[in-house]
Amino acid sequence: MNKHLIIPENIKEILNSIENTSLHLAELPLQSHPRLPQFERHIRVLDIDAKSKLQFICFRYEQILKDMETGEEVNIPLPTPEWLIYKETWSYLRDGDNHLIELPVAEPEGDMNTDLVKVPSYQYMLWLLKNNKAGFTELLASYLDEFVEKHKENLDALS
Repeated sequence: MNKHLIIPENIKEILNSIENTSLHLAELPLQSHPRLPQFERHIRVLDIDAKSKLQFICFRYEQILKDMETGEEVNIPLPTPEWLIYKETWSYLRDGDNHLIELPVAEPEGDMNTDLVKVPSYQYMLWLLKNNKAGFTELLASYLDEFVEKHKENLDALS
C-alpha cells in the first residue's frame, strides 16, 4: 500500500505495529479455571453489537486457555453464557479510583443507613467513554468483572 513512499524507521515501527494488531477487540485475564488451574484463562472479546436507540449491547466472546509455559492456546471448549447489557441493566457508580460510591439513605430503614449509587449501565458506559473517564479495555474489564461475578458457575462449567 505504501511501497511508493520513503518511510522512516519510526513510521515503519508504527505501521508494523498496526499490521500486527490482533483482530479481536480485547483479551482480558480471568481467574484460573477451578478444574484447570495449570492454564491461564482469558476472555477474548470478538464482537460488540450495540443498538443505541434500544440501549442494548451484546458482547460475543470466547474463553481462552493458554499453556502457562508456552503461551499456546489449548483447544478445550468452555461455555460462553450471553453477555448482555440492556436498558434495564444497572451498574454502580464508581469514583476516580474505581471504588463504589455509597451515600446516606434519605429515609433509613432498620440497619440500612447507606446504599450504593445505581446508574443505567448503557448510559454509564457511554458517559465513561465520551468523557474520557475510562479507556475501552478498562471499561470492558470493569463490566467483565460484574459479568463474571454473576455467571461464575456457568463460566467454570466443563462440557
